[in-house]
Amino acid sequence: MRIALIANAKSPEAMEQLRSAVRELRESGHEVSPRLTFESGDALRFASEATAEGVSLIIVAGGDGTINEVANGIHGQLSRTPQGGSGAAGHLPRLGIIPLGTANDLAHSIGVPMDVPAAVHAAVHGMPVETNFGRVNDRYFLNVSVGGFSAGATGEAAPATKRALGTLAYVIEGIRKFAALEPSHARFTAGEVIYEGPFLLFAVGNTRRTGGGNQLTPHAEIADGLLDVCIVKEVSRVEFLRLLPDLRAGEHLDHPAVIYLQVNELTVEAEADLSVNADGEPVDGRRFHYSVSPHKLLLVAPADAEIPAE
Repeated sequence: MRIALIANAKSPEAMEQLRSAVRELRESGHEVSPRLTFESGDALRFASEATAEGVSLIIVAGGDGTINEVANGIHGQLSRTPQGGSGAAGHLPRLGIIPLGTANDLAHSIGVPMDVPAAVHAAVHGMPVETNFGRVNDRYFLNVSVGGFSAGATGEAAPATKRALGTLAYVIEGIRKFAALEPSHARFTAGEVIYEGPFLLFAVGNTRRTGGGNQLTPHAEIADGLLDVCIVKEVSRVEFLRLLPDLRAGEHLDHPAVIYLQVNELTVEAEADLSVNADGEPVDGRRFHYSVSPHKLLLVAPADAEIPAE
């Protein structure tokens, strides 16, 4: 099998584990092409090239941001090919994950093991799951797009801090953001106006986890063709602090300040520049249009994984 390994590995230990994995895959008869990223955009370009070359499997080793780049690279090739085909013979590569990031939300969502050898085994021998691409403006995402308070806490945590502290970095950044908590103002439209006014955060989910395990969209299903939307309207800091544990556990849907629904499309129009991310990657602007791409991704999950599906 032809495999492209796209790696964003920060530690010597991870690099050595990946080298061992490549050796073992080659000894098993697979043709493996490793590609290492050095700067933003490398993973997207590598994934686009591998898809165009017609590889059978792309394995991405990195965090949610690197996975997002790879997904965008694959989608770029899909959108250029009639009938949703891809690669040299209209073949769609599968995408496997080796989680090397801080939060690893997508990997957790589909049950990928957190250690490298087991993740490699799952990528090669697991089951392909037909997965939706969410879209916000010109960027695609597999996991969740967040705006407002939570987007800042995820997007502004320094890379060095994340490497040193892991998901605790998001907590620290969240505390800093909470101290300066102010609502944003926007209109949310899905055919008709859902809500217009002040809010603290919103999430548009293709899956359930974001920011290291927060289940803002707990009913999201990765292949149902819908986007789950959660809006948290303005509340006091004390009330928001009370709500945070429920937001993490996915038990917030009955709170009077929470709006939750499933849509095909959503438009968010903010009064001022808004902090928004897609799989943790920043998306700038005041107007954000969300939709579901007509193309699908074959995301590889462990054979015994239990994935929420329609």
